[in-house]
Amino acid sequence: MRIIHTADWHLCDRLGKIDRTRDLEARVEAVAALCLEHRADVLLIAGDVFSEQATVDEMTRSLEHVVKTFAPFCARGGTILAITGNHDRDGKVNMVRAGMKLAAPDAGRDGVLPAGRMYLVNGRAVASLVGAGGQRVQFVLVPYPFSSRYDLSATEYRSKEEENRLLHGRVAEWIQRASADPKFDPALPTILTAHLHVRGSEVHAVYKMSERDDVLFDLGDLNPMWTYVALGHIHKPQILGGAENVRYPGSLDRLDFGDTHDEHGVLLLEIDGARPVAPTRLRIPGTPFHTIELADPASELDSKPSSPTRAAISAPMPQGPKVSSRISKRPVLRTDARIVPMSSGATVRGSMISTEIPSR
Repeated sequence: MRIIHTADWHLCDRLGKIDRTRDLEARVEAVAALCLEHRADVLLIAGDVFSEQATVDEMTRSLEHVVKTFAPFCARGGTILAITGNHDRDGKVNMVRAGMKLAAPDAGRDGVLPAGRMYLVNGRAVASLVGAGGQRVQFVLVPYPFSSRYDLSATEYRSKEEENRLLHGRVAEWIQRASADPKFDPALPTILTAHLHVRGSEVHAVYKMSERDDVLFDLGDLNPMWTYVALGHIHKPQILGGAENVRYPGSLDRLDFGDTHDEHGVLLLEIDGARPVAPTRLRIPGTPFHTIELADPASELDSKPSSPTRAAISAPMPQGPKVSSRISKRPVLRTDARIVPMSSGATVRGSMISTEIPSR
């Protein structure tokens, strides 16, 4: 079975007032093309399909685009299997799931998911899929640990830290005991799919997340003796613990300036038996983000960038409250540079991202 592993799409996202819809749709179309080119059986999305900012109308339009884009993939028997992350809001996701269940009420009831459609899972589950060649592969599905997804009542904790500790315990215990699930078949190759923050991962490019309030896991909590561990949540692509079969694929596209230097793409793996697999990386170019360094803002602000841009002012500046820039007719990022008193010849390279730059 051929599987493409991806995560952290953040459909319907915005960067300030910049609508990222078309940028993200272009990357979704690239993923669909790779699924067809490499004859994948399964597209596995390890959480954060949507941005938490998405409205119901925006999610509807995004799903319509996904349906249209992946129609050829599903028509030849391909399956999209997605779990929810911390940015996927259950109230909206449950509306989507209700529609999916109405369309196919018996799907997965026996533990085997029919091919040729999309599944969006926001609860713990064990399920399997059969590829075009007849091979059956099993998936242990672990969405991001919100209390509602792991049956944790607000009466059981008194602080966020205590809630996180309890969630860690419930998720780790469930992963370790997944093999006791009646639908679990120990003879099948198994992929753990989880949207989690694992200690030891490089997190400098994490999007809208702080370590102090996240649920943290050790690599050992994942019981990494699976055929493959498909992770999401950390936006920097990486291998964990030196194990080629334990991977974060990274975000589908650049989502803020913290992602500017990261590689983007998906991971292709071929399952043939239960032995651990090392995937192949398939690159997808990210949306260009630019930082413009200005030595003389008054004379250099005539540039007209066509993609997300921030300015870093490097010039002697007088004392005062703020400087606001104007660059182009397309909404890009406005830099509000805090002006500090400086001696002659000194430079400053400091900026704050805020709203769009109005037209000049």
